[in-house]
Amino acid sequence: MDDPQAATPIQETSKPLGYLVAHVDGSDLVAPIFDQLYVGRECSGISRERRLLIPEAAISRNHCEIRLDLAADQAFIIDTSSNGTWLNGRRLERTLPVPIHANDRIRISKVELTFQTDRFTAIKQFDPNFTYKEINEAAMVMVVGDITNYSTISQVTDHKLIASGLQTLWQHLGDVLREYQGTLNHYAGDALYAVWELETFPQANELGIDFALAANQRVERVGGELPFRQEDGSPIQMGWGVVQGKAALTAMARMSEAVLGDTTNLAFRLSGIAGRSGRAPVMVTDAVHAAAEAQYRWGHPEQVEIKGRHGRETVYPVLARL
Repeated sequence: MDDPQAATPIQETSKPLGYLVAHVDGSDLVAPIFDQLYVGRECSGISRERRLLIPEAAISRNHCEIRLDLAADQAFIIDTSSNGTWLNGRRLERTLPVPIHANDRIRISKVELTFQTDRFTAIKQFDPNFTYKEINEAAMVMVVGDITNYSTISQVTDHKLIASGLQTLWQHLGDVLREYQGTLNHYAGDALYAVWELETFPQANELGIDFALAANQRVERVGGELPFRQEDGSPIQMGWGVVQGKAALTAMARMSEAVLGDTTNLAFRLSGIAGRSGRAPVMVTDAVHAAAEAQYRWGHPEQVEIKGRHGRETVYPVLARL
């Protein structure tokens, strides 16, 4: 461990509600859990008493999280990694809270962990209706980046090279996203989905566009170093869609959030046409253009059909920051 006291509380008055035992290099590291425990290679910004650091290259910076909910009498694990988390031999779906119980076995990379507790015996099967708290609506700017011709690339490239390349790519783009204060909602195979809430960031439109431009530049810079390429041998490219609108936030009690709604669908659709057929790699909707028009140099607007929507949508290519 690079921080032998990382899992030891400094000043904690309450009794732990559970423990996570990590079996590392033939010895056991016991981390107390008071309400939340973050497990990963770095867990930046997390206090020492709520993190368990494991310095393994195949473990993500923030790999998974244990959350304890006394009111619901449930404990949950959430996979937030690139390489995956296994619970009792089954791989978890990323960002989905899954109940855990005493003596459940967790695996991250080659490290085995055991959850220990004498509590949280309420419901064995996960019932979404039990943990959903409420559905709120928020004005957001959303950015989706999508790898062009990914289906073809995946057909002609070894799956291990694809996985390795995507991990490297997402790490690069995650660094860019943090610079522009965005929140990663999730990765969807060949796509990255990030959000900014307008209430928190009044300049969210500009942040979203600037992120998309910077992320595209990063792809151009590192694309040639990735182990997978376009069918013609050229480096990968990505299309970026930036949209603004209201979306439903489905929040599980003290859990992760999912962003749903037509605006989300539009962001994915727009990223799927950006960078294709001679279009600019970054394209935005009319609402984003109206909010940030004075800050950028634009191409000619275009009326396009968006699959799954009635009518046509006015979209604008972003050429550069002024």
